[in-house]
This record gives sequence, structure tokens and C-alpha cells, in this order.
Amino acid sequence: MSADSHAHHITPLPTYFAIYGILLVLTVVTVGVSYLGLPTLPALLLAMSIATVKATLVGAWFMHLKYDTKFNIFVFLAAFWFGGSFFLFTFIDLTSRGDILKIQNVHELRAESAEAQ
Repeated sequence: MSADSHAHHITPLPTYFAIYGILLVLTVVTVGVSYLGLPTLPALLLAMSIATVKATLVGAWFMHLKYDTKFNIFVFLAAFWFGGSFFLFTFIDLTSRGDILKIQNVHELRAESAEAQ
């Protein structure tokens, strides 16, 4: 597909206002979820699900990925995939540190060194 054959798409203004309204409603829902007192994991999954929907709306309409070439969409999603994998490995590291420290008895060593001072 050459640059000359790529037709520009003009999104009607009411569509932008509708997407903006949906984003506002989803933001209010996200804040409302934080006041429900859900356990950490379900609250996090729900908040991340809402954030994913919001990111999809922004990417599709405000960044015009809905009407863009498949390659640009692939590059955009690949960046999210790599970013997500980095966050996943960091999350795994942070959540498993306590278990590793317990196995190596580091907690007791820290307590003993604090008592010695």
C-alpha cells in the first residue's frame, strides 16, 4: 500500500464526544471500584480490565489506529506486549522476594543485627 493510496478518514465530532463520555464514565467506575472494599486481587483485575478498555478506546479513535495500517497496529501492540512483559517480570520478582528471604533465614539475621546495635 503506497502513501498515495492511503485515504484519510474523518471521524464525526459526535463520535469523539461519545468516546469522551464513555471514558469519563469508565473513570468514575474505576474510582467507584476503589471504594467497594474488594480484596486486592479482584480489585486490581477489575481496575486493569477497565484500564484496558479505556486504552483500547483511546488507541482506536483518538490515535486513529482503527483506520491505520495493520503494521502500525502491530507495532503499537508489540510495544504494549513488551512493556507488559517487563512489568510481569518485575511483579514476579517483587512478590517472591519474601519467600526467598524466608528460605535463606535473612529475616532472622536482620533481627539479630538490629538487636546487636
